[in-house]
Amino acid sequence: MRCSYDLEGAALYSIRWYRAETEFYRYVPRELPPTMVFPLPGASVDLAQSDHHQVRIVNLNRRLSGDYQCEVSADAPLFHTDIRSAPLTVVDPPFRAPLLTVPQRNFARGDVIKANCSIAEKVSWHPAELDFKERGAFSQLHLTVLETEHYKVGLSYTSSNLDAVYMITPPESGQFTLGCVATIHDIYARQSEVLLEVSVWL
Repeated sequence: MRCSYDLEGAALYSIRWYRAETEFYRYVPRELPPTMVFPLPGASVDLAQSDHHQVRIVNLNRRLSGDYQCEVSADAPLFHTDIRSAPLTVVDPPFRAPLLTVPQRNFARGDVIKANCSIAEKVSWHPAELDFKERGAFSQLHLTVLETEHYKVGLSYTSSNLDAVYMITPPESGQFTLGCVATIHDIYARQSEVLLEVSVWL
């Protein structure tokens, strides 16, 4: 985490970092050593990568999600102090790609595709976002998500049901790929795909 500031020519007296109003890192340039670390259950501070502008926390526990504050104080004679806060979310991303289930693999024009995509592993406190994708010969496949469920009992489970109605332009038969992409912020993105086929039934 980084804390940017401008003291407008004044000397720095101290930088203090807090999590939920509990101090866990302090930098005072006049002291030797200038850094001081306080207990932060569920994580530890990497002193080699921490200084008067940033603090690096390693081995984070997901229970440490919340607001973090940086407090900057100027030196004498004014000792002006300002504090700013920002949220931090810690997640345990799933180990596997989402599970995409399509009971039927062969379709005629106008058929309805029913599919289910879910994160089967209950390993994340933060629910994943699920999005259905289509690529192939059919440019007018309309994807309508019927229902998305999030369960939060300690850990989270995400499931999304798809109702896709065919509005197919030529070619009238062929294969296409239906995919489901699961994302959690910008730290996890996995995709599962199934190959489906559309035939002309005379």
